[in-house]
Amino acid sequence: MYNDIIKLLNLDQFNLKILKTDTIKKDNKLFCYITLKRDELTTCPFCGGAELTIKDYRKKKIKHSISTNIPCYIIYNARRYKCKYCNNCFYEKNPFALKNEKESIYTICIVLKQLLSHTNTFTDVARNLFLSVTTVIKIFDTYVECKRSSLPKILSFDEFYRGKKTSNKYAFVMADFIKNKIVDVFYSRHKDKLDAYFCKIPQRERDSVEYITMDMWDTYRDLAKLRFKNAKIAVDSFHVIEHLNDAIKSIRLRIMNKFNKKTKSLHANDMYYYMLKKFHYFFVKDFNSIYNGKIRINKLKTKWDKHEIRKYLLSIDDDLKYAYILKERYREFNLTASYDNCDEELNDLIEEFRNSHLEEYRLFGKLLNRWKEYIKNSFIRVNGRRLSNGPMEGINSRIKTILKSANGIKMFFRLRNRIIYSINKDVPIKSFNKEIK
Repeated sequence: MYNDIIKLLNLDQFNLKILKTDTIKKDNKLFCYITLKRDELTTCPFCGGAELTIKDYRKKKIKHSISTNIPCYIIYNARRYKCKYCNNCFYEKNPFALKNEKESIYTICIVLKQLLSHTNTFTDVARNLFLSVTTVIKIFDTYVECKRSSLPKILSFDEFYRGKKTSNKYAFVMADFIKNKIVDVFYSRHKDKLDAYFCKIPQRERDSVEYITMDMWDTYRDLAKLRFKNAKIAVDSFHVIEHLNDAIKSIRLRIMNKFNKKTKSLHANDMYYYMLKKFHYFFVKDFNSIYNGKIRINKLKTKWDKHEIRKYLLSIDDDLKYAYILKERYREFNLTASYDNCDEELNDLIEEFRNSHLEEYRLFGKLLNRWKEYIKNSFIRVNGRRLSNGPMEGINSRIKTILKSANGIKMFFRLRNRIIYSINKDVPIKSFNKEIK
């Protein structure tokens, strides 16, 4: 019977010697009454004496979250000893809970284990384990304290949006490109604050960084050049393409609006307007990833394949056709060029964009020229992988899930710990020696 109760309570790992136990269900709660056998090796913690007498028993109520559909409590009948030598009184060792804790060790372990998932909120865990949200947060704050990891060989910079109600709307994230783990999270991306933060990192550690990947944010580039003297900076190619897509989108909208009859129904509008609006994604999406079958065109009451649709779209306006061809030329360059052979073609593309008769492309050409060195560095490969912010985008996606699910976390230290703990998965538990299984 005792073994069954031990298994029910998931206390197998404690090797308990039980004298008496009983379980009672009352008011839709499970109460497990346990008295342990006396440990004859117990000595007085004050004088070390072994001459002890049992003064009395005290009941201790411990919240114990197990896999049942009702709350569970351990009612531990704890002995209180009295030493014959110094007359001091003390409790026998409590194997169920840590000192001054009302939750069992197992409950603390389960809370921390469930919080390893970035999709679980404090509220979710509290509901699952029949705890209050305050208790779950208290456990998390008590046992989780994430320290900055040492700087890796390849460092990625990015930011995430915290919300309108914070003084610093964007927080800064550093990640290890190779291990795909967070190095640290800082509360601001403002240049002065970020510079002060970098200065606190030892110079020797900063000098060990060989590459830094980032988006096209001037602050990151300037601070990387200033504080990471030995690092090559590589701009993420995805962000370059994003700027290019914004440019052709602006061109498409300008041309499309020339044919706008401003009707309430898209179907009743001009055919050119209809096609440019309905198939807008043809100008920004990889053509090979567009559906290969027949696509319905309601206005014409027919179906065309993607080649017919593209041919029609590019016949609408010469500027649009020119913009699309040049955009595709850059995308092809981005996919096929290498660090050793990209200079000539990159220079040709920059000149083509800068001398374009389209203002949107001239601005994009200036952008390419300003970031030319760092675009070239993005073609560097390390262990077969091209330098990019791809791993960071995956991390940012999980951070957004944490923020959205929790509806925001006000205290930055808690948000930082929550992000690093749930994404890195290997953060040690502070002041806690029990292994989480």
